[in-house]
Amino acid sequence: MRRIIMTLVVFACAIHTDPCVAFDSEGSCRPLTPPARRTHTVVAMGDVMPGGSALRVYRVFGYHRAFGDATIARLILHADAAFCNLECPATSASCRFPGKTFTFRTDREAIRELRRAGFDLVSLANNHILDFGVQGLLDTMATCSRYGLAYAGAGMTLDDAARPAIVHRHGIRYGLLAYSMTFPEEFWATPGSPGTAHGQWETVRRDVAHVRPRVDVVLVSFHWGGELTGMPKKYQIDFAHHAIACGADAVLGHHPHVVQPVEIYRSRPVFYSLGNFAFGSFSRSSTSGMAAEIFFTGSSPTKVVLYPLDVDNRRVQYRPSIADPPTARKLLECLRELCEPYGTRVEIRGNIGRILIGHSR
Repeated sequence: MRRIIMTLVVFACAIHTDPCVAFDSEGSCRPLTPPARRTHTVVAMGDVMPGGSALRVYRVFGYHRAFGDATIARLILHADAAFCNLECPATSASCRFPGKTFTFRTDREAIRELRRAGFDLVSLANNHILDFGVQGLLDTMATCSRYGLAYAGAGMTLDDAARPAIVHRHGIRYGLLAYSMTFPEEFWATPGSPGTAHGQWETVRRDVAHVRPRVDVVLVSFHWGGELTGMPKKYQIDFAHHAIACGADAVLGHHPHVVQPVEIYRSRPVFYSLGNFAFGSFSRSSTSGMAAEIFFTGSSPTKVVLYPLDVDNRRVQYRPSIADPPTARKLLECLRELCEPYGTRVEIRGNIGRILIGHSR
């Protein structure tokens, strides 16, 4: 039985491999070709949990409903690469993690529709991915691999969980590392047990250094911070700066379920929390999110365009949409105030925001 499980895990992780590298005379890993200099984009969304109270809706109307209206669909499909945090297992397993107040799961069809929507990369490093045990995690990894959705941040061992997801899109290589900084601690992987990659100072340094020569763009995702808090904690700032100092090109944060500031650090964007995207709850406290479109030239980010989202399920009925102009402006003005202490200038143009990299400290 163990051999069967490990074979499944090797198959599930196969999407992470990247043969397009060579070694220099000092043994350092280098790309075979230099990064392309053309402009390309990464679209980043926040928390995706197409389960909970939304299950009854998606099972009737289809899981494509979870991934946005026509405007959002175009934004995702037109991106060179798209990312989100998948905050629940896709499984029919029934054994819940004991003593946990909230446990979530979705159907495997949700993964298929997530990929069809245009998502390329997902983080599994969060505090819900093992809500239905190791079987739930195995089912999720296998289903992601089946539909060609690259994942990072969880695995059957710590080494598996720390392995980067790498995808090639239109001549650009994107690498994703993902870490959970949230409890329960039992969800954290160890050298001999399954779970999520837990962010630690040396671990982040080692993992970024390993993937940096293999790709053109390094994305580092953190599941962190306090739920429903508008400002990042000190450790979030410390780890974001550390990841970028180690070679990350963007830091993508989630877990608070509300939008937190954007910082430009060493000419790289840090999104401390993008809020919710497709989250199956009727919470009155988390009704907005942001879609971030990051423009790159080669490996260098040049600007960020922010699209405020309406994710109030009482209003949108589990189909996220671009916020209407008055709501969008209100959200952007709030974000601009949050960003001021970080020296980030958010320009508001109609119902979108823009951050020019090089115009923030």
